[in-house]
Amino acid sequence: MAARRSRKSKPRKYTAIYKGNSKRMARGRRKGPSVKPWLVASVLMAASVIVAAFLWRPTVERTDDTQPTVTTVANTWRAGPGDVIAFADSMSLKSVDILAGLGVPEDNITIRRLPEHRNSAMRWELASDVPDEIPLAVSNLWLTRLAKRLGGSVIEGRENLKGAQLSLLVGLDGNRTNLITLRRSPYVQRTHGRIALIIDDCGYQSRELLAGFCGLPVPITASIFPDERETAWMARLAANSGHEVMVHLPMEPIDYPKRDPGHGAIFAHFDYDRIRTATRHAIEAVPGARGLNNHMGSRVTEDRRVMGYVLDEIKEQNLFFVDSVTSQHSVAYNVSIEMGIPSGRNTQFLDLAEDGAHIAESMRSLAMKARQYGTAIGIGHAKATTLSALQTVIPQLQAEGFQFVTVSIAIR
Repeated sequence: MAARRSRKSKPRKYTAIYKGNSKRMARGRRKGPSVKPWLVASVLMAASVIVAAFLWRPTVERTDDTQPTVTTVANTWRAGPGDVIAFADSMSLKSVDILAGLGVPEDNITIRRLPEHRNSAMRWELASDVPDEIPLAVSNLWLTRLAKRLGGSVIEGRENLKGAQLSLLVGLDGNRTNLITLRRSPYVQRTHGRIALIIDDCGYQSRELLAGFCGLPVPITASIFPDERETAWMARLAANSGHEVMVHLPMEPIDYPKRDPGHGAIFAHFDYDRIRTATRHAIEAVPGARGLNNHMGSRVTEDRRVMGYVLDEIKEQNLFFVDSVTSQHSVAYNVSIEMGIPSGRNTQFLDLAEDGAHIAESMRSLAMKARQYGTAIGIGHAKATTLSALQTVIPQLQAEGFQFVTVSIAIR
């Protein structure tokens, strides 16, 4: 009893979690072991943390079938307040990509890590000779865009009186982090790249439109749907016009049946024989096809088993394969390489927006990738807007020294 009086005399440290009938609560404590309030509070707190973690966990976003997954300057990381070091490092690395994309030989670009100073955020110095045919104003424009997209800005820019040297001070939140110095030089040769154009979805359009693509002044690879009204006609016209023909093989997307890949599609639940038969039929339906790429197919291209079955037939028929990259989780390209099949990957979709200016800008971005990596594959679609834009921009890129090749040459 004394012990009981002692407990009552001490002030309670915890507030009651449950407020109810005090007599019923007392009877409950006498019938079994006592539950400490602090233990109940701890359990509830832990449960709250678990629930919050579940509700706020990062989600894995799947790329829609029509969205490119290739990283470009336009969709890169962006600095937040105080990310000075991360901004400086990203600006330094991506400036090299920008200059290489413009045609500056990477061997000509030097980067130096600056010594640390207590009162300065300056971290990197980049210097390069630039071919005479690349205006410094163009380099300035692209580097300024890069700084803005990374979350910073060009704090100060200077060009000498002769227009032969440009200096840019770049930074974040008013802190100068990068110094970029470019010098025009007649002794530096601009690099050029190879571009492979795939025109998807061919086969159901008017003959006039399809003939327009076959009339382009550079080789293209026409990716043709099997079993469409103009499938065989388009395949013969493309081949006779000096272009390359491939099969545009429909595959199941993540959001089926909201979006239907169409007749003859490969579905993830198909067995081996059905997949091989459907793939073989598609190849036979497109005369002269030398390879295949996927139409939609975000679900199928993420599945090693299904892609392995498709690629078994492609390998047996001695064809190449191009991963359209309709999902950022696609394993199709990796599986095809593992199987020893000549393969390539889509670098960029060109006409996600049916606007001539957007398509021209996408072609410029693809050309920069071609300069940077040597070869780049771009995918457009058999639409009038795309044809009109290509008719304008292709001669411009040819004049700048870009070479247009078929996919089979690009993936060698």
